[in-house]
Amino acid sequence: MKLKSFILAISVAALLSGSAVFVSGAARAEEKQKLFIYTWDTYKNDDLFKKFEKETGIDVVTDIYSSNDALIAKIKAGGAYDIVMPSGPYIPLLAGEKLLQPLPADLQAMGEKMAANVKNPGFDPKNEHSLPLFYGTTGIAVNTKLVKEEITSWSQFFTRPADEKKTLGVLDDTGTVMDIAAIQLGRPFCEDSADTYKAIQALLLAQKPFVKVYGATGYIERMAASDVAMQMAWSGDAYLARKQNKDIKYVYPKEGVEVWIDNLAIPSTAKNPENAKKFIEFVLKPENLAQYAEFSGYVPSLDAAKDLMPEEIKGAPEFNIPAGLNAPVSTNCAPKVVKNQQKIWDRVLK
Repeated sequence: MKLKSFILAISVAALLSGSAVFVSGAARAEEKQKLFIYTWDTYKNDDLFKKFEKETGIDVVTDIYSSNDALIAKIKAGGAYDIVMPSGPYIPLLAGEKLLQPLPADLQAMGEKMAANVKNPGFDPKNEHSLPLFYGTTGIAVNTKLVKEEITSWSQFFTRPADEKKTLGVLDDTGTVMDIAAIQLGRPFCEDSADTYKAIQALLLAQKPFVKVYGATGYIERMAASDVAMQMAWSGDAYLARKQNKDIKYVYPKEGVEVWIDNLAIPSTAKNPENAKKFIEFVLKPENLAQYAEFSGYVPSLDAAKDLMPEEIKGAPEFNIPAGLNAPVSTNCAPKVVKNQQKIWDRVLK
């Protein structure tokens, strides 16, 4: 009786153990059919993501950030995402801290198909950790109903009449603000100079009394609702705001604009790297990237995708940098420069 009970107990335990293994395996299988994306709000294209889900059986879960600084903070804090979309200068920072994993060789090879403006970018020339997704510019979105003067210069954005109310919107991405300040001052990006740091800080602090909002979260809606008269804006966001408000005009200041590139990358903490690879391959099919670019309002990294887009978008001012305009590509600054720039920005936001 005891022997039979023992054998029965062993059998039951084995069955339960097998069930546990089965459940655990099923749970792991289910987990592998997820894709966790951390991205900008304007890149959350539900229709495209549903298309990916239908084609692959992989469920997409998205989370939103409003700046590259927020992205880095979340990843450092242990955020487990499979796909992130950082701007170019942040790729070396993330890779240098082992926060990105190298792309598979066949994905790296896709870099050779990129448009000339984004091919072999200085921040990741061999596409070891990233592939360009979209590119655009940082200029001024002007509400022509609220601003009667013709805006042609960054100096009109940084220096306002003493009696003017708070009417400006400024992005809260440190690298973007520092690049634009450098353009206004006629300085190169990432210059490690005490004089340059002093000049940038003075420029930004002098502008502060006229700034209504620092931030990218919800700023498209603010532009569309005429909550700000002028906004430092990424070109695609200005395009989306202009679609809602005909009084919005995207201005390329005479001093120049920053050209930026947003990228696809896989964090080192990704739980589903194979699903991430499938997503990158899916997105970089010209027909899918064209759909994505039309949704976001930004220029796709593949010329073949741009060719598939509607003429009204291809010809939009936000998609076309004026010939001969100063338009340097944002790059990664040395750690010392990044640290000093962050100190300046912290003082401005106090």
